[in-house]
Amino acid sequence: MSNDRSREALGRFLDFLGEKGLMSPATAQTRKASALRMLSILGPEEAADVTAIDVEEVARRFNNLHGQKYNPNSVLTYRSRLQSALNDFQSYLNDPLSFKPAGQGRERATKPRKENGDAPAVAATKETTIEPVRPSPPPVMAGANVMPIPIRADLTILIHGLPHDLTQAEAKKIAGVVTALAT
Repeated sequence: MSNDRSREALGRFLDFLGEKGLMSPATAQTRKASALRMLSILGPEEAADVTAIDVEEVARRFNNLHGQKYNPNSVLTYRSRLQSALNDFQSYLNDPLSFKPAGQGRERATKPRKENGDAPAVAATKETTIEPVRPSPPPVMAGANVMPIPIRADLTILIHGLPHDLTQAEAKKIAGVVTALAT
């Protein structure tokens, strides 16, 4: 690869990572799609050297132009992928011979196999208990009508937004929706 630092060179670099097995092809393609989508807002002069851009500034501009089309978490993910792609690109341009993609050192946990390779071996492990994580209730606005309803010994739900003048017909409608959710 040359010392080209353009948006197009970044795309070719990410293809190269997947093709040569330096990175999972799926990871390389998601980084490429995210990075090029965010970099599409750059003018020709800015796109000529993507290693010189301010990623935060590009993310802000992208959000201003296209934020209504994307979930805020998607924009954050795109920004993170762009930053990772640019970090790897810059590292490769600086020293291609010793380049290793960042974040590729993680290994998936695998079950040990028996010597014949057929079935997983059972290893003696320390017993651990996993407690379910309960999501915290949504924030309640001051002055909102909130009704806590204990359902079980370990579960209380909060219903908020009920009007103070709730009618029987409205209550039956809400009850019908909740009943439809029951399994």
